[in-house]
Amino acid sequence: MELVDFNVAKKLLSDYKINFPKTFFVSNGHDAETASQVVKYPIFLKIYGKNILHRTEHGGVTEIKDKNDLLLEFSKMMNIKGVEGVLIQEKVLGKSLIVGMKRDAQFGPVIMVGIGGIFTEIMKDFVLRVAPVSEADALKMMSELKGYAYLCGQRDKKTINFAEVAKIIAKISDLSIKEKQINEIDLNPVISDEKNALAVDYKFLI
Repeated sequence: MELVDFNVAKKLLSDYKINFPKTFFVSNGHDAETASQVVKYPIFLKIYGKNILHRTEHGGVTEIKDKNDLLLEFSKMMNIKGVEGVLIQEKVLGKSLIVGMKRDAQFGPVIMVGIGGIFTEIMKDFVLRVAPVSEADALKMMSELKGYAYLCGQRDKKTINFAEVAKIIAKISDLSIKEKQINEIDLNPVISDEKNALAVDYKFLI
């Protein structure tokens, strides 16, 4: 499978009205500086390359708090093997989920939601449904997660916006049914607080 170009992936999210943070793809220092002025500090720099599926394995994610470190870190990232450019992205706070899809030969698109971010591989806490998945179905899927109490804010009193996450899940289901060329989708993390839910990192494979 091949990773879909960043701008194509971004357009897919826009077409299906899936919200994401301010994010710009840049390949030179001048554009990096321009993008950083639009996004505002603190910002994240993330490497991008069609053959790079896991950025953290390449040391390809860093937070920048002011412009003093921007060009230095940008230059370092552009020298990493396989890097085609760098994503300049606004910082988003909240709890992390993963929303995804894999196209099964027998069942078609299978939609997944789970506890995301750095906990994805550790907790392996996820729920699957065969598409189509409605917003009501998505809410039920989240309620079946082992980490549901965590998402509800049982320990830290900070809940996610379940309705907004459910919209993302349902829209990924709709996208998966209509865009048959897409074999796999990985939104990890989807970060949500009490007000919003945003697809922070997104990969589409064909």
